[in-house]
Amino acid sequence: MKTGFSVTTLIRATPGQVFGFLADPSTAPVIDPAVISYEPAGGTMGLGIRNNIRMKMLGIPLTLTSETLEWVPGERMVFRSIRPGRPAIGVATHRFDACPEGTLYTWSMDFVPTGVGGRVVAAVSATMFERNAVAQQDRVRRVLEATVRLSPPERD
Repeated sequence: MKTGFSVTTLIRATPGQVFGFLADPSTAPVIDPAVISYEPAGGTMGLGIRNNIRMKMLGIPLTLTSETLEWVPGERMVFRSIRPGRPAIGVATHRFDACPEGTLYTWSMDFVPTGVGGRVVAAVSATMFERNAVAQQDRVRRVLEATVRLSPPERD
């Protein structure tokens, strides 16, 4: 059973711009309409911060908490779900790689079974989140490309 995914898209913006957009909690409902609120403890996202997320999936209200495991501005951010902790947890990695056209933004996610039924929940979650990741990356790309202009490359 597949319990993870990785999706990459090209965004015509710098890695810092893409990272900054995703690091702003107020953009969460723009990126994912299922998100009602995304509230990092203390108001700012960063290493070790816990994030309280309220959302609706398939019409069901959910409250989740994640913890920021890695935070390297312009390069990488990693989150792990901590609540609910059963029957599976998710680890999401967002990578921002510079390329001549802008940024290759990769969102990878693995679901780890932690309880009874965890393997099934992990497989279903991987499938649902992968579809969502594709749609989210497209929204991020459209919003950023509509508002950001890349400077032409410098010539020697």
